[in-house]
Amino acid sequence: MMVRKEGQNMRKFNLCLGLLAVSCLVVVGSDSVTLAAEKEPIRIGFIAPVTGNWAQLGMDMVDGFKMFLDEINYTAMGRKIELIVEDETANPQVAVTKARKLLIHDKVHLIAGVFIVSSGYAIAPLCIESQIPLVVTVSPADNITQRKASKYVIRLSYASSEFGYVAGDYAYKKLGWRRAIVVGMDYGWGYEVGGGFQRTFEEDGGKIAQKVWTPINTMDFGPYVTTLKRDADGLIDVITGAESIRFIKGLRASGYKWNVIGPGPIVDETFLPALGDDGVGIYTVFPYSVALKTPENAKFLDRAKKFTKREPTSFQATHYSAADWIVRAINSINGDVENQEKLINALRSVEIPNSVRGGPLKLDPYGEIIQNQYVRRVEKVGNAYYQNTILDTYPMVSQFWKYNPAECLKLPEYSRDYPPCKFCE
Repeated sequence: MMVRKEGQNMRKFNLCLGLLAVSCLVVVGSDSVTLAAEKEPIRIGFIAPVTGNWAQLGMDMVDGFKMFLDEINYTAMGRKIELIVEDETANPQVAVTKARKLLIHDKVHLIAGVFIVSSGYAIAPLCIESQIPLVVTVSPADNITQRKASKYVIRLSYASSEFGYVAGDYAYKKLGWRRAIVVGMDYGWGYEVGGGFQRTFEEDGGKIAQKVWTPINTMDFGPYVTTLKRDADGLIDVITGAESIRFIKGLRASGYKWNVIGPGPIVDETFLPALGDDGVGIYTVFPYSVALKTPENAKFLDRAKKFTKREPTSFQATHYSAADWIVRAINSINGDVENQEKLINALRSVEIPNSVRGGPLKLDPYGEIIQNQYVRRVEKVGNAYYQNTILDTYPMVSQFWKYNPAECLKLPEYSRDYPPCKFCE
C-alpha cells in the first residue's frame, strides 16, 4: 500500500511539474509578444510608380502588397506594421530622393518595391551603405543580383534576361520560328530581355534579322512599325506600360500578321480590355497568370476581387507573395527587425513551398528568386473577357538559365550592341 501511495504521489508531482513548465512557456511566449507589441511599429518603405507611364502597374504593386498586410491586420509577432508608400514617378532621380527620405527621415527597417531598371540601380547603393535591406519586387535589372549583387539586396520578381532566355527557347523549339526581330525600349530593360532572347534563339539555331530600339514615352510607333522586316517569323516585344497598348495596336493596324512574344507586362491584365482582339494570340513569359489553376490562386483571386473591387492582376499577385515573403522573414526572427544582420539573413533564408505563383519559391546564392516561368497566350473567353492562358511551364528557372553563373558573369553585359547582330541585314 505504501509503494502504491508513493507512486501516486510521484505521478501527481510530475503532473504538477509539467503543468508548471507549460505555464512558464505560455507566460514567456505571451511576454515576448507583449514586449514586441510595446516596441515601435515595423516600418516598411515601399517605392512604386503610381503616376506616369507605368502608373497602373505601380498601383497594382501597392494593392497586392497592402492586401497581404490587411489579411494579417498589419501585425507581425505582435508588432504593428507601418507601410510608407512613395511615388518613384518612373524617374531614378526621384526614386533616390524618396529612398533617402525613407532611410533618413522615416528610419524604415527595410525598403521594398522599386519598378524601373534605372531606379533599382540608383537605390541599391543607398541601402547597401545604410545596411538596410532592399527587397526589390520588380526592377529586373540583371546586375542588381549579378555583377553588383550584395547581401543587403534580394529580388523577388525576375531578372530581365531570363524572360528572354525562356522566350527565345520557346519561339524556336515550340513555335518553329527561324528568323526573328527584337523590338524594345531603348534602355536596360529592352537590352537585357532582347539580349537573353537573342542568345538562346541563336544558340538553338535561329537568326535575329533586325533590332529596333524605341525611346521611352514614344507616342507614335508608326515610323518604327513600317521599318520591321516582313519576312520574319515573329518578334519579341519589350515595350511596356501604357506604350504597350499603342505599340501592339500600331502593329496590328499595319496589316502584317507578325507573331509576337514578350515578357508578361506587355499584356498585363490591366491592358487586356483596352487591347481587345488586338491582344489575342500574343505569347508572353511570366511567373504568374490569373488563369493559374491552384487552390492558393483560387483563394487569392476571391480575396483580391473583394479587396480591390476590380479584376485581379498579375502584379497584385506577385506583390501579395512578396509581402508574404517579408512577413515570414520577420516572424522567423520574432519581429527583431532592429537587428539588421538577423533581418537580412532571415530574408535570404525564406522558402515558400506552395505560393500564389503556383510553385515553390526560393533564392539563389546571389539573392535572386528561383521560380516557375509560364508561357502564356492571350485568349478571348466568352464575348468580352480576355485572359493569359498558360500553355507551358518552365520549372524553377534561374536568372542564369542553364549556364554556369561564373562563366556568365565573365561575359559583357547585355546592351544595345551586345550580343552583336551578326545576322542583321
